[in-house]
Amino acid sequence: MSRPKILGIGLAKTGTTSLNDAFAILGITSIGCPGSIAAIKRFEAATDGIVADRFEALDRAFPGSKFIYTTRDPESWLNSYTRYHGRKNPSLPGHADMTRRLYGTTGTERDILLAAFKRHERHVFEYFRDRPNDLLIMDIVGGRADWEMLCNFLDRPVPAAPFPTSNPKFTDNIFRHLLFYLKDPVVVAKITRAPVDFLKSLSIEDYSPTELTGEEPTKRGDRILVKSCKQFGGVSRAAEILHLDTDFLAAAIRRHKERKVLRRKRKSTFIGKRLRKLKRLFYSP
Repeated sequence: MSRPKILGIGLAKTGTTSLNDAFAILGITSIGCPGSIAAIKRFEAATDGIVADRFEALDRAFPGSKFIYTTRDPESWLNSYTRYHGRKNPSLPGHADMTRRLYGTTGTERDILLAAFKRHERHVFEYFRDRPNDLLIMDIVGGRADWEMLCNFLDRPVPAAPFPTSNPKFTDNIFRHLLFYLKDPVVVAKITRAPVDFLKSLSIEDYSPTELTGEEPTKRGDRILVKSCKQFGGVSRAAEILHLDTDFLAAAIRRHKERKVLRRKRKSTFIGKRLRKLKRLFYSP
């Protein structure tokens, strides 16, 4: 029988990245947007994509699992999702099919998306109506989530680290900042891997460069700043071209490296657990 999992069944842009970061801090191996149910078997936790789309099947496949529904204000979610969708390159066919099932569209039709958000929430609440102990509801984006809530649900000790949160405004401002100083959407697309059409749709007329340094950083934002430094041949040159403080860029590089170390640690933990399991299987007396 498959071991129980911890499954984040909220839609994209409801704090699923922060939830995965929280899992990492707790030492829980997790995967975001797994490509299949088989992929989930290799991890202790999973979030986003197929997890939200097929949580009933996952409940049957992994009896005894814990489910975490991340939610947020519907209008706030709608605005964030449409921004997120616009700055992504087109999905692969399989992912597009899942998106259509989950959201009713692969586009950004606001009425369809809002109806899908409410439909998914009703579906989750109805499904777990008689199983309140199996479901935790967290509003990470709205600030109604903390370690005590999550750790009590998972029966884990509360860590000393701050609870992770994601700030999409920081990422949005990075796109605008690069456009403001580089003036060329094609060059910005090369650095950020965002579609050129999305970049052309952004308005920079009212952008103030001070907006960027005043925002809480994000994983993707830091990654773009790191790529900017590589694109322009180092921190000093990138700081000069983008009119940013070298300490600001150095901090982004440091956070990026720390996340890479954390990912390696998660991978090492996963491999170690697999090896111990195999050792028990084949070398137990």
